[in-house]
Amino acid sequence: MNDITIFNSIPELVTLDQKQVAKITSRLPEYHRGKALIGHSTSQTSYSLQTMNMISDSPLSRMKQCLAQIGKKYDALREAYFKVEEHKLEIKELMKNKDEKSQLRIRELETLIDTIGISMENALRQIGMFQDMYDSIKENNGIHDDWTEADFEKQEIENMIRRSFRLCIQDIQSHGRISQACIEFFEQLGIHPTRGEYLTGLYLNKCNEETMKGNKLSIRAMHNFLDDMVKEFGHEYNIALERLGLDGIGSEEFMAKGVTKPQ
Repeated sequence: MNDITIFNSIPELVTLDQKQVAKITSRLPEYHRGKALIGHSTSQTSYSLQTMNMISDSPLSRMKQCLAQIGKKYDALREAYFKVEEHKLEIKELMKNKDEKSQLRIRELETLIDTIGISMENALRQIGMFQDMYDSIKENNGIHDDWTEADFEKQEIENMIRRSFRLCIQDIQSHGRISQACIEFFEQLGIHPTRGEYLTGLYLNKCNEETMKGNKLSIRAMHNFLDDMVKEFGHEYNIALERLGLDGIGSEEFMAKGVTKPQ
């Protein structure tokens, strides 16, 4: 079963003629070539900068996002594999029959296998892409190969503080005041919302002054502000823990330190 067979098998043409169908058919090879290359729903650029939480300031959090995406693609690939194997078994059974309906079903299944194969290859390429991104983040940030869950949790507080102040910046610039979500975020981290809003306002006023002077602002200025907020509030979460009656973050005893069974 191929494209020419399908396109020439349309019972009656009402709005097209054979010349137009031939023109469409002649350009199908380029469609298949393009679909095999970029037929997936999301570009690698979008995956790198937009789709995932790559805006996260924590390398391990970005690595976690890569792992999550690899997991999704792996699950889809595994599901597709078993679907293909089911189709192959059905074809094997149908080949025992010689009736036209069985032969038609075989051709349909063969077409489905080809289509699934393209999706499987795209999923496999995306797994490779996320693996490369994972390795790059790990290498460029000096993260050792045997990092543990405890390493991840240690950097989460700093990551959450940066996220809370990034949200504060977004709220003030969009609405002129911080949102309820931002207030709750600050409180969860032991940061007084009024002080968080005040410091963010000072930073934004400074940015406006620099802009009015004709100076070019770099996004690094915001990154430096977020780093300063980590230094300012890096231990305030202990106040929140104390109020909750907790001795620390999670349970160090039950944090995964390594994998005991080969995967």
